Amino acid sequence: MRRWIVGVVWLALAVPATRLEAQRPISIGVAGGVSLPRENLRDGTNTGWHALGTLALSAPMQPIGLRLDVAYNRFALDDRLQAALGGSGYRAVGSATLNATYRMPTTNSPLSPYLITGLGAYRTDCSLGPDCDAATRFGWNAGLGTKLYALRLRSFLEARYHRTTRAGSHVSYFPLTFGVMF
Repeated sequence: MRRWIVGVVWLALAVPATRLEAQRPISIGVAGGVSLPRENLRDGTNTGWHALGTLALSAPMQPIGLRLDVAYNRFALDDRLQAALGGSGYRAVGSATLNATYRMPTTNSPLSPYLITGLGAYRTDCSLGPDCDAATRFGWNAGLGTKLYALRLRSFLEARYHRTTRAGSHVSYFPLTFGVMF
């Protein structure tokens, strides 16, 4: 009987500590994943990859938060375009965005879904061919994700749509991201 009481007390103490740890007001994160080119960017490029660094600010009792994201996306040129240009190459998009997050209400779940949207600067570049000069333009993004709290690891999964312009055409892509917060 005594072991049972000690076990219940230990569990009661451990659960709130995990929830409080998961609700830090400032967090730093790293992430990466697959980037899917959309619209005009899809012409001549393959599926790519991305890396992301993030600084998040949130309040435990408020559903709204802020996130500053710095990301690098790279898309390899497809075989047809590489043959036409006479070499292998890539297109890249670097970005710095300020985003607002809205945490959707949930109860007693290790998942915490959220909406995210923001504005920022997007720098597009490519490694060969005409129009390869780097250009920086403003753009926007929107998507959804979920925070995951499991095994004392704070992580997140998200999918977002990013859109900017380059030389009069739209540059848009869809990164699927997995990250860890510290």
